[in-house]
Parts: sequence; C-alpha cells; structure tokens
Amino acid sequence: MNRPHTPRRGLTARCAAACALAGLPLLVAAQAGSSVTIYGLFDAAVRRASNVGADGASRVSMDDGIFTGSRLGFRTREDLGGGLSALLSMESGFDPSTGASAQASPTADYGQVAAATRFWGREIYIGLRSTDGWGLSLGRQYTLAHQMTARFQPEGNPNSTAHSVFSSHHVARQDNMVKLEAKLAGVELAAARTLGEVAGSNGSDAWAVSAGYTAGPLSLGAYVQRLNNLADTEQRRIVGAGGNWKLTEAFTLFAGAMRRDDEVSPQTNRVWTLGASTRVLPNVTLSAAYLQDKQAGSARLAGKRKVAYVTASYAFSKRSDVYAVVDRNEVEGGYAKPAFMGTLGSQNGLVLGLRHRF
Repeated sequence: MNRPHTPRRGLTARCAAACALAGLPLLVAAQAGSSVTIYGLFDAAVRRASNVGADGASRVSMDDGIFTGSRLGFRTREDLGGGLSALLSMESGFDPSTGASAQASPTADYGQVAAATRFWGREIYIGLRSTDGWGLSLGRQYTLAHQMTARFQPEGNPNSTAHSVFSSHHVARQDNMVKLEAKLAGVELAAARTLGEVAGSNGSDAWAVSAGYTAGPLSLGAYVQRLNNLADTEQRRIVGAGGNWKLTEAFTLFAGAMRRDDEVSPQTNRVWTLGASTRVLPNVTLSAAYLQDKQAGSARLAGKRKVAYVTASYAFSKRSDVYAVVDRNEVEGGYAKPAFMGTLGSQNGLVLGLRHRF
C-alpha cells in the first residue's frame, strides 16, 4: 500500500545490451516515435516491534519497504500523432526478503478480485494520453483516493500497514477500473469507475471523482469515493481533502482529513494528519507525521487509533539511500485490533532500511 513511483532512471530500447547484462530474458525493441522504459525499486527494511505476538511479545522481521514497496516495472509509449500517445504500464511488486509476489487478495471485495497471488499486482493498465492533459486508462490501477492522499503525507501513502491509516479505508488499488483524467484551467480532474463484474447486482462496484491543484509551493487535493462490498449489502462512503505547502526549498508542511461512513453500518471514521519534511543537509532528510483515526457510531464501535513516526534518510546518491524510522501505534476502545499487533494497546517500532532505484 503505497504511492505511485516515477522512475528516476529508465532503460530505453537502445539499452538491450544492458538488459542482457542484468539477466533480463527480454528483447526490447522500439521504433521511431515509441519508447520502452524498464525501471525498478528494491527496498528492504529490518524492523523490531513490540506487541506482535498474542502474548505481547516483540519480534524482529525483514519486511518490504516501509514507505516505498519493492517493484519491477515496464512502461511503453507510442506517439500516435496530433498530440496523442498510446501507453502501457505493467508493475510487479515483490517481497525482497523472500522474492514472493506481493499484492495478493485473499478474498474478493470492494473492487478487488480474489487472487491468491498477483505477478502484476501493483498496476497493469493500457491507455491513451494527450498533450492537452486528458487521458483514459483501463486495468488494475491506484484509486483516486490513494493518489490524492499521497499529497497529505511527507512520505506519501506508506507501504507498511503499521504506518498507514488512510489506505485502510479507501483501498489502494482496484481491479477492472476505467479512469478518465483531464486538466482544466490548471485544475487536475479525474473520474474512475470500477466494474464489480457481479451479474444482477452492483457488488464490488465503485466510483470516485477527484480534483487537484498545484501552483508554486502549494499542492492541494480533494476526492469523493463510493465502494460497494461483493454481496452488494453495504456501501462505504469516503470524502477527503488536504495537501502540502513548501515554505522554503528545504521545508514542507503536510495536512489532510478524511471522513468515512457506511450505508448500513453505524460506523463512522474521522481521520486527520499533520506532517513535515525538511532537508537538513544536502543528503540528509528528516520527516515526521502524526495521524489519528477516531471511530464512532455506537458504544461498541467507539475507539481510536493514533500513529506517529519520525524518519531520517541519508542519500548516498540519487538512486541509493539508507533510512531509519521510529514509530508508535496506539489502539483503544472498539477500534478493531490491527493485524500487525498482538493485543490492543500500543506498539513501538524501530526500523533500518536500505533502498535502491534503477
């Protein structure tokens, strides 16, 4: 569960020799007006966390990246003329500690098809894009809510569930999605429709609209999302807004809020976050965030989850860095116990991670 990745360095079709050296069983070909980009990110993190076992015992584990998930991706673009391009994106997520494919869905629900494993689990879609700013894409894609809430947090939507709150409500990706995008007077507009593919009902259907605006140091975003469960007996309704403000070249503030309610269940959730990121040295960045999810609707449901983390990263280069994270989770009342915690209460974590992009 994490923000979309823009490759910092791609290999074009003219790099077939480099691909061979990398052991990729692929012949990359391109013609005039088209391009193929191969990119990836490897992020492995060692985390020591308290209260993981049923008896509250601690554990040391090697995990996929805390904020950015490991991936291998392919993108193609063909110039169709008249400012129009055809594009294709395939991105595979994996667990760096075992090599296993990631982003599986044990059960079908809320716009995701059941899949014991997914090779192209992060994204896989085909589309059209114009230089005027409009686009159409079809396939498994990030939800608009996930794209917008990345603007609210200094590290985007964290990949680790222990550090993420917004994604637990809006679902990071959905299958069978049709997404339309446009730009009007500097405003980025988008609409998405997820096809549940259930005969005779709206089970697992979803729709969303979003708007974003970036001008100078300010970046804002807002969204509305509706998700049906597979049985078509419940609809989750979400609305959110927030953004970030770059006060100086080295210091940025982040803030955002979200409300979730359900058509049938009395449960309501109000989430808000504040964060900051600062570059203290040319190759050292510090970030901090606090998130709170207050749940209500009945005496049984009333509860709260609070998450706080501080992270520091040291960049060896534009492609490689090492980072450390100190984090704390607190869960109380009728808030459901997260899977990463052994018992209700609190959890403290300490992380050391190493990340490389290509």
